[in-house]
Amino acid sequence: MQFFTIASGSSGNAYFLELAGQHFLIDAGVSGKRIEHALQKKNIRGLNGIFITHEHNDHIAGAGVIARRFKTEIYATPLTWRYFLRHKKLGALNEEQIKIIEPDKPLLIGGAEVTAFDIPHDASQPVGYSFRAVTNESEKMVIATDLGHATESVKERLKNARVLLIESNHDPEMLERGRYQRELKTRVAGNRGHLSNAQAGMLLAEVVIPGKTHVFLAHLSEENNTPMLAFDTVARILDGNNITVGRLEVAERNIPGEPVVC
Repeated sequence: MQFFTIASGSSGNAYFLELAGQHFLIDAGVSGKRIEHALQKKNIRGLNGIFITHEHNDHIAGAGVIARRFKTEIYATPLTWRYFLRHKKLGALNEEQIKIIEPDKPLLIGGAEVTAFDIPHDASQPVGYSFRAVTNESEKMVIATDLGHATESVKERLKNARVLLIESNHDPEMLERGRYQRELKTRVAGNRGHLSNAQAGMLLAEVVIPGKTHVFLAHLSEENNTPMLAFDTVARILDGNNITVGRLEVAERNIPGEPVVC
């Protein structure tokens, strides 16, 4: 299993996973040119699917371009696809490129099992994703961003992941002091908004494999957070609960990260 971040933050999100010989793009919220350049630098020439978490632009901006360029399928939930098609968000696609993935129904692609799971966010039918190698259950990667709170079912999906990318969107004090309108502040902090740094830390304390899980803190707000603050807050909560992780790092906003190999 190999994973690396292409972009992460309120301005755009895209991630790459190689698992069981399959190449997956998870979200494509920056330009197609930027995504293609990041993949080429890692000598990745093909994709076996693009998995979209929800329809907000910071997760889909380059999806149509990449699907056409790599001649690959786009997977999304039924209501997300309904939104795409109604609003013509992804441009022209062949019918065989439009793939529905139902939450909690595992999908096999080669030797990889992909499972979407519901998350609480203000979108049509938002999901996180769990990726697992069929022949090796320890090869598991999970992504969960854009969730206002962690339900018990979300927590179960996050457990036993060797690589876990989780939202650490904002610091509540920075959000409160910031220039957002009150309505937007309420949305961000609400149960269908985004996880704060402290919420991310408390969630991680419940779900990581002690000493083994490689954790990426992702989808940081440029306006209401800083990488150092996110890292320090989460690290302090983990330390306070006597929890260690294999590694803790903040996903870069503008620079592709180094691959993690498990």
